[in-house]
Amino acid sequence: MANTIFPRRSLAALAAALAIVLGACGTSTTSPSAPAASDAPASVAPGGSPAASGGYTGPAASIEYSIWGDPAEIKNQQAVVEAFTAANPTIKVNVTVSDWEPYWDKLQTGLAGGAAPDVFAMDGPLGPDYQTRDVLLDLTPYIQGESYDLGQLDANAVKDFTTADGAQFGLPRDLNVIALYYNKTMFDAASIAYPDGTWDWAKLVEVAKQLTKDTNGDGTPDQWGVYTETTDMENAWSSFVWQAGGDILSADGTKSALDTDQAAQGIQFLQDLIWKDKVSPDPAIFAETGDAFEQGKAAMEINGSWLVATHEAAGLQFGIAPLPKGPASQATSVNPTGAVVYKGTKSPDAAWALVKYLASPVAQEKIMALKASVPVNKQILSTTYASAFDGAQVFADALGYAHLKPSFKGYNDFNTTLQTELDENVFNAPNKTAKEAIAAVNPQLNQILADNQ
Repeated sequence: MANTIFPRRSLAALAAALAIVLGACGTSTTSPSAPAASDAPASVAPGGSPAASGGYTGPAASIEYSIWGDPAEIKNQQAVVEAFTAANPTIKVNVTVSDWEPYWDKLQTGLAGGAAPDVFAMDGPLGPDYQTRDVLLDLTPYIQGESYDLGQLDANAVKDFTTADGAQFGLPRDLNVIALYYNKTMFDAASIAYPDGTWDWAKLVEVAKQLTKDTNGDGTPDQWGVYTETTDMENAWSSFVWQAGGDILSADGTKSALDTDQAAQGIQFLQDLIWKDKVSPDPAIFAETGDAFEQGKAAMEINGSWLVATHEAAGLQFGIAPLPKGPASQATSVNPTGAVVYKGTKSPDAAWALVKYLASPVAQEKIMALKASVPVNKQILSTTYASAFDGAQVFADALGYAHLKPSFKGYNDFNTTLQTELDENVFNAPNKTAKEAIAAVNPQLNQILADNQ
């Protein structure tokens, strides 16, 4: 996992601190009567149903909840935990926070040493890998015993934590959706109408060309028409593939579906924005300094819902629009973050109580207030979220045409192999066409999939 490239959540503000402990102090211990990790949940009655269907009624417990996030998210998640412990005063929760890459390094070390957090955040695509390592607690007995209604949660959000045979190894906490951000000040200065749902690829290129400006004449634009991150499929190129009518995996998930003209067309569109149309920067230009849109150096950005609060904090006057339609359809990417329980926890009932709470309407209201992700609870999605901030409706509507980011065992190897080829030969330099790059790497991708069946 340490080699996976996920710049979308690489947060420099926390790079110096691998873990910041918030909330009540304590270690993950419970009463001596707590069952071993391989046993049934502590409060399971003789008939097999967890005794607590409402509030927590188990023994006093202290658990660790580990997440990745920036300072604003730390504050928000702490507020969620404080509300949880107020409702469940016999449970103390230590929130440990890390930047994205250190988070996974620390988690793997903890799992290897048998000292992982009781509850920890899980990126949807990585869920199957962790589930098949036999390190996650199967939550199915709790769900069945309490008749917990998974239907109250967005269906795409639930899928990544459900196995083929219907077992549930986590619940979703929030969703990440890709849309088009635009700088109102730059559009107004150029007297160009803001993006809307009628835009297509051609319109994006047309307007991006008008908004790409080299004011000092040095050959490099001072203002780019459109910016996106190229180092992960989620930020842009997977959406382009779907918009062109292609896909990433076959319907049964056993083979790569990238070796089609439609899939290649989607990836080629992103390469062309950089190297042919020259309206998007060479990735090397902002590799060190970060988000060009946030810095006021790009008029548009294709990126995720997690950036709303960040762009607000940067003082930008911006709007949010749907991604432009492709040749085949309207499409975007959705990716859930969930909460899972360590199989070795000494407090499974308390851990389940927290996981369940994170998906509840009251917790989802607090998550919504952060403006960094989309709620998973349908009650919140259908009521307060759409008007929570300017542009929230765009993210909510996008769930109706969004494609779930691929999630499967072997995802990390698949993504690293594929992305390395695209970075080196398609996006960072136009050494190959998208079709040529896919042809070069597709046999390896299929082998990775075959090895993980």
